[in-house]
Amino acid sequence: MDYGGIERGVYDFSLTAAKAGHQIIIASGNGRFIPPLLANGIRWYDVPMDRKNPATFIRATKTLQEIISREKPDVIHAQSRFPCWIVHHVLKYGRHVPFVTSIHSFCPFRLYTRSLGKGDRVIVVSKILGEYAARFLRIPEEKIRLVYNGVSVDDFFSEKQEEHAIPVIGMISRFTASKGQVLFIEAIHMLIRDRFNINGLIVGSGSPSQRGKIERQIAAKALEKCIAIVSEDSTIALKKIDILVVPSVEPEGFGRTVVEAQMAGVPVVATGIGAIPELIEHGRTGFLVRPRNPADIADAVKWIISNPSETKMIVENARENALSRFTVERMVSGILEVYQEAISLKNS
Repeated sequence: MDYGGIERGVYDFSLTAAKAGHQIIIASGNGRFIPPLLANGIRWYDVPMDRKNPATFIRATKTLQEIISREKPDVIHAQSRFPCWIVHHVLKYGRHVPFVTSIHSFCPFRLYTRSLGKGDRVIVVSKILGEYAARFLRIPEEKIRLVYNGVSVDDFFSEKQEEHAIPVIGMISRFTASKGQVLFIEAIHMLIRDRFNINGLIVGSGSPSQRGKIERQIAAKALEKCIAIVSEDSTIALKKIDILVVPSVEPEGFGRTVVEAQMAGVPVVATGIGAIPELIEHGRTGFLVRPRNPADIADAVKWIISNPSETKMIVENARENALSRFTVERMVSGILEVYQEAISLKNS
């Protein structure tokens, strides 16, 4: 339960559902989200599942069996492949509890990934993931339910501060090659080469080796004074960024940072693959660019900097879009409906 898209979604759901009177129990490894959850009355069992090996599987299965016997939950919701296999195994040979799974991303290894379809109902966080679930994982369409991820209005909605004297172009992601930091750096280099006075900010955490590659590329382009790397939550980072770039080279299952930026009043330039086109209407709520194309990114950033009035309208459209479709309240309502459906199915 550390900072990440799935973890943040569990955190937001748990707090909001608990405030509505539901009892929430989390079984997970430890992390920075646990103390504030405990402070808000959320109950938690320490069940590490990060090491995906037989010993972890056996220990987690035994612990989860004990938790289910003690707590007698109305529904169980598993969020990723390894926990889905654990819950499936527990329920297959034990108590019959309504079971919901979620699909958050495009995963390889079809056989291993099929655990995501073991739920009585399967939540997908975008339309394109619904197609993936039906075609690639062969999950019956009647089990699939679309519930978009939600972003906390309280955390991200703000009147955007005045732009910095030197615009800050940023990206927020894990340090993995699929997120496209290399393309971001190349786009910044192109902008500076074309005499645009800007700064770059890469926000993230993760693989030390990937961070090393990012730092070496920055040095190779002589951009050490122009691009900073920090590790901090997006609630803080977005206050420092004037334009967000999401240069993913692999399809996103949702694209949480896009919606966070829309809430925060920050214009977004993103690769138009995966679920991103479900979040951005090109030219109206943001800008979509071709995959692996830093020139497209640079051109979009140039347009935003050079057209402040039009950009302001796009930012307002994007915020309205986010507030109408991607709030935590809408997410929680949708998930609770799926829970009730799974419960009714078991009781019928």
